[in-house]
Amino acid sequence: MNRLLLLVLLLLGLHPETWAQCTPTPNSGADFRAYDAATGLELPFYLCVGRPVRLRDVSGKGLNPAQIYYRQASTIVCTGFVDTVTTFTPTAPGVLVVTQNTQGAQGGTQGIIASKTYEVKSTPQPTFTVTTCTPGLVQVTVTDSNYDQYFVQVGNGPLVPATRNTPATYPATNGLASVTVIGRYTQTGICTGTATQSFTPVPAPQRPPLRSLTVQGNAAEFQFGGLQPEYQYSLQVADVAAPGGFRTVAPIASTLTSFTLSNAPLPGCYRLLLLDKCQPTVSSLASPEICSLVLTASSPNGRNLLTWNAAGAGNYTLTRTAGSATVTLPLPAGTTQYLDTAVTCGTTYRYRLTLASGPTTSTSEQVTVTTSSGAAPAAPRLEATFNLRNQVELTTTLVRSPSGGQLTYLRNGQELRVTPARAVRDSLLTPSLSDQLCYTARFQDACGNRSVDSAPVCPVLLDARAANDEGTSIRLTWTALRGPDASAPLSYRVLALSASNTVVRSVPISGGLTFLDLQPDPNQQVVRYRIEATGGGLSAPSHSNVASVARQIKVFVPTAFTPNGDGLNDVLELKGRFLDNFRFTVLDRNGQQVFQATNRTQTWDGRIGSAQPVLGAYAWRFEATDQQGKRLVQHGTVTIIK
Repeated sequence: MNRLLLLVLLLLGLHPETWAQCTPTPNSGADFRAYDAATGLELPFYLCVGRPVRLRDVSGKGLNPAQIYYRQASTIVCTGFVDTVTTFTPTAPGVLVVTQNTQGAQGGTQGIIASKTYEVKSTPQPTFTVTTCTPGLVQVTVTDSNYDQYFVQVGNGPLVPATRNTPATYPATNGLASVTVIGRYTQTGICTGTATQSFTPVPAPQRPPLRSLTVQGNAAEFQFGGLQPEYQYSLQVADVAAPGGFRTVAPIASTLTSFTLSNAPLPGCYRLLLLDKCQPTVSSLASPEICSLVLTASSPNGRNLLTWNAAGAGNYTLTRTAGSATVTLPLPAGTTQYLDTAVTCGTTYRYRLTLASGPTTSTSEQVTVTTSSGAAPAAPRLEATFNLRNQVELTTTLVRSPSGGQLTYLRNGQELRVTPARAVRDSLLTPSLSDQLCYTARFQDACGNRSVDSAPVCPVLLDARAANDEGTSIRLTWTALRGPDASAPLSYRVLALSASNTVVRSVPISGGLTFLDLQPDPNQQVVRYRIEATGGGLSAPSHSNVASVARQIKVFVPTAFTPNGDGLNDVLELKGRFLDNFRFTVLDRNGQQVFQATNRTQTWDGRIGSAQPVLGAYAWRFEATDQQGKRLVQHGTVTIIK
């Protein structure tokens, strides 16, 4: 804006009557000038808000300063002059008229009026934004619109011209941490605005910690480590058509630790890209690449086949879940498929694949498959043994079907039980050498496929008998064991048992199916035996039934005794064998009990109380119960003689 334009503006703002009443004195020779109070520079057209101005008379008349008056207003004024101060500070932008009133030639009150019109420029602090960049750089954007020119200074560095609303990057090295922006007008260099902002230099960028990728349906779930808030991040997927081979699918806020990408490009390989806020296309740092896993499952012939894509080097882990039980399946290195044979037809399984590669983990979506098959399952493996209660315990093993399905157990070809149990007991039998006892089993899986019968198994049947009347030798006879493998060799041992069925003696048998025991326990009324068989394809020894021989209780009561103190037959005592549980009672001729014994150490000296023995005959009664619960009663008489 030139001086003529300022004069036009002044004229447009004046009322006609004012102009008519107050005009500069013509041909007066009056003149004054404005100077910047700080620098002394002349200010011909422009003043600055807040910057002091000094006025000086330049008429050359040698006027008395005490008679030079000045007023500042929006128009020329001719009255109200009371101030001779020559310094003032503009307070508002716009047109400002400075009027000088000096002493006239005739003196007195008549003054000479001179005026000058100025434009007052505002000097607000310029607005701008500061963005910290990669270490050593700072980005400044001037957002202010008040000035014609702007300059940027980083720290105490040089002034650099800046363009409004155009981000520019500046060096910020050697610890510089402040930015100053100066705004200026093209018409005057005096009126400037200055603003300063401090900033914190950013740390060096770290490789983005992309921790894991998990596929859930058509979504990809990502987990991150701590991100640096001073940088920007983008999630990218590999794309050969994109510049650099990757394209951005989502911005990632630095405050996030996880992110779910819906409708994710799958399969796909992803990375997290760190970007400098100032120069994202120039300064960037990418995380390790992580690729999604695609796992598929099928069930051919009762086995579950798992296949997957190769998603990079690392350790692959495959898990299988049935119900609430999860197991880890072994995977050979470099494979992209796995045939799971340890499954049961009709059972639903869930599988998930994980790839651990350095600090990253990729996890497939969980796949579900129900095992199905049209092929017959393998025959079960059956084993049989007697327990100590003479019950036959049957145990089946199905390698590929540890549970589920139905087992049919047969005894001598007749159905015994149908159950899913892999172990059952057969209690409704009395072992006899004359009655063959063999078992088989067949399996039907959950798909209705039936196996052939197992190999028949026949446990050992044992018979024990006394070889003489006294039972001092016992003959054992048994049947041959038939195990799951009929061609495998067999061996036998005779086990002698106590009354509580613990093994007290073991005798290996070198050949044959009989044994004569010449040393049965002389103190055990009922002797017990069992055969232990090994071999025949058995996974554990098989035992026969427990066979026992009850030997008769024997008691000897003398017909007379002589309680005369000569040391010969002075007392009545019992003799015999297996006298473990008995009661011996002696009665007088009146039927009164005079003596009773319940163990062999008790003897009678003929006395009744403290009275001397009374000669004569006495009756006795012997009652006993053997180890098999059989009751024995005997009667007799005994005579006391001198």
